[in-house]
Amino acid sequence: MAVAIGHGYTLIVTEDGNICASGNNQHGQLGIGDFEPHDQSYLLKYVDTFGGHEVVMVAAEAMNCMSACVTKDGSLWTWGDSRCGALVHPQLFVLGDDLQCRPRRVPASLHGNSPVVMVAFGGQFLLILTISGHIWSLGEGMFFELGHGSCNQLWVPKRINPAVFDNAEIGMIAAGCNHCLALSKTDGRVWSWGNNSKGQTGVDNEFVDETTRCVQNPTLIPAAVLEGGSVVFVSCGCDFSALVTADGVVWMCGNNRQNEIGLGDNIARSHVFRRVGGAEFFGSGIRMVSCGMSHSMILANDNSVWTCGNGRNGELARASNTDAEDEGMRGRPRRIDDSTFHRSVTRGMHDNDVVVVAAGVHCSFAITYAGSLYGWSARPSTYFHDIEEELHQPIWASYKVAARTLGYADNSEEYARAGRWHYIHHDAMIAFIMGTQPGFAVNTPRPSNSMFPRDMLEQLFGAMRFAPREATSHGVRTCLGIGDA
Repeated sequence: MAVAIGHGYTLIVTEDGNICASGNNQHGQLGIGDFEPHDQSYLLKYVDTFGGHEVVMVAAEAMNCMSACVTKDGSLWTWGDSRCGALVHPQLFVLGDDLQCRPRRVPASLHGNSPVVMVAFGGQFLLILTISGHIWSLGEGMFFELGHGSCNQLWVPKRINPAVFDNAEIGMIAAGCNHCLALSKTDGRVWSWGNNSKGQTGVDNEFVDETTRCVQNPTLIPAAVLEGGSVVFVSCGCDFSALVTADGVVWMCGNNRQNEIGLGDNIARSHVFRRVGGAEFFGSGIRMVSCGMSHSMILANDNSVWTCGNGRNGELARASNTDAEDEGMRGRPRRIDDSTFHRSVTRGMHDNDVVVVAAGVHCSFAITYAGSLYGWSARPSTYFHDIEEELHQPIWASYKVAARTLGYADNSEEYARAGRWHYIHHDAMIAFIMGTQPGFAVNTPRPSNSMFPRDMLEQLFGAMRFAPREATSHGVRTCLGIGDA
């Protein structure tokens, strides 16, 4: 959610709470006020675009052209192609205007006047999670993905009955093409519903309608299926799903025809959640999983990145997932070379450990603690500006903020770091110390450990950086790259 991958376009949240947008734009999905493609990153400044409220997270519909974001005040903003009904502006249909090329704030009254903490796009539908722990849904519902026990369309958000979640507060949501997951805020329970034709809900067959092959209402995944594990993170791919339990184990179910759930190439699908691995396989516990159209990215606690699934478009940082030397490893997750993430140093930041991963349709992204953005795709010109070669090798893309959007000259060297977790720029830190310590500028060319102990500086500037709402769940903080610190 620090980065969102749409169909041929990307949205990246910067450290200052702005959005960098680039790529296809025929439906206004970049939100910049036109319908022209933009190979250069364009900055949507929160001051001008989002009512002065910093952007916290972004979302993009993988197959269509819809975008959304949540701002720090808990507002939901949407833009792009509204024909699926997922842009929460029904008046557009009355006026016959299906395209919205600038973000619009969704009236809070449409989601119970409760601040939004997370938003998730499915295939032509939208889930909204509010701080009250309730889920609101709208859009297409032919596979019961809206969670209301019917296959009707909804053009205005409707709250999913809290009783189906045993009145538990929900702390994280995920949406695939036609199915959904919801994670409770405190006790690690997970509910699943929607299309189950490939087993993507992970729900036992007794709860699956034989005619529609759908799970028509949110259904609890028994803890016994996960060996009693408490879930802390959920993710949905197109027709598969992933869970991470508190012990660092990743569990997956659904379609595996392209090895997207990492169980090996002798398994076509799994209708129940199955253990992919924990510390015994990945070398440490798992922090998060991002499920794309037909591949997955897995981020371990030791900051190593693993991929599995369809690699024909370079999204695995290798040509395919069937070239393992050990035949027993075919179709299993494989680790990306760590040296990939040590090519650059961002000003004032030298730690390039990966903190967030994101899987899309034909590409993958990883963001480091230093705010560097790495991407993989055989179609780089679609997702990364200024790159035209068709490469299967990892491509490092530092998203340079377009000079015109900042008011700088065209030769500006200003860059935007991705993600909201960064400490203040090194030069700003020095300026702060110089302003509060008059003798510093005269007597000391740089801060010394004796004058400005590292612990003191980290505590001071840590208090200045962005922090999520107190009620935000572990899973949402992980999506943002912030964690529990």
